[in-house]
Amino acid sequence: MEERAYEFELARVIATIRDRGARIVGLQLPEGLKTVALSLAAEIAAETGAEVIVSGNSCYGACDLDEQLLGLVDLLVHFGHTDTFSCSTSKPAPEENYDDKVLFVELRSTVDLKPVVERAIPLIHGSCIGLVATVQHVHALDEAKRVLERAGKTALIGKAALPGMHDGQVLGCEFSTAEVPCDELLFIGSGAFHPAGLALYSGKRVIAADPFTHQLTVFEPDELRKKRWGAIARALDAESVGILIGLKSGQERLSAARRLKRQAESKGLTAFLIAQAEITEERLLGFHVDAFVNTACPRLVEDLTQLRRPVLTMAEFEVVLGERKWEQLWG
Repeated sequence: MEERAYEFELARVIATIRDRGARIVGLQLPEGLKTVALSLAAEIAAETGAEVIVSGNSCYGACDLDEQLLGLVDLLVHFGHTDTFSCSTSKPAPEENYDDKVLFVELRSTVDLKPVVERAIPLIHGSCIGLVATVQHVHALDEAKRVLERAGKTALIGKAALPGMHDGQVLGCEFSTAEVPCDELLFIGSGAFHPAGLALYSGKRVIAADPFTHQLTVFEPDELRKKRWGAIARALDAESVGILIGLKSGQERLSAARRLKRQAESKGLTAFLIAQAEITEERLLGFHVDAFVNTACPRLVEDLTQLRRPVLTMAEFEVVLGERKWEQLWG
């Protein structure tokens, strides 16, 4: 097997397949890891004799299980995310116990994060910083904390608030571990998705440190919030809205969508409910409304910025309706 940057826990995966007598196994991986999907499938098939089917669909989080594939297999191995379905009111395959059909493998990183933490120290303005990471790096946060302390910094790691999560871990839509008494945050992980969300929702300056590329990026909350305020301002004159319902198990909020529709109609707006499994700009172009309201993953609004019509979160739409004050938006 080739050297990999993550621990795929194949011994545990193979043991689980054997223990459960699974003959058909599904594999689901995030986009960036699909390059190793086929080699994983070959190794698992060779070791277990099971038929392995690789999901080619999206995989953005634990909320994005491939339910169609889940219905075809005895066991679905979901790589790269923490099992947060225990916090969700909607679960796939309600007629079955999904815990018996889904195995979550969080993918611990094998990379040494000390060098990138050391490189980030000159960018830290204050003496105290909140330390957060994606699940792949949470096991090494104590090590990162020691690096910062040797440089004279105080690093705080927030306690996990949700079942299944780890101290210091952040999701794309859950940032409670960043609520520590510091003025800025150091995020350990890859990409802009998580640190941008952290800056937007915490109001704190975020230094993002990628352990793989050693790239450092600073995210300023005021710049990100101005864009969201601009979207709200554009929606103030809307006469019609499309309220988006996500059809992924962990993102379906039909009751919330219905509530927003009633609120919109009580204010004289025309409102429509629109359900989609994959909410994309291309799939929204044909709906002629003045604005969209997203009830699925709250971070989707940041992916739909090229639409000529504003796309708002539920909280932002409440500002438009006068149900929430602007100052309360990030509270």
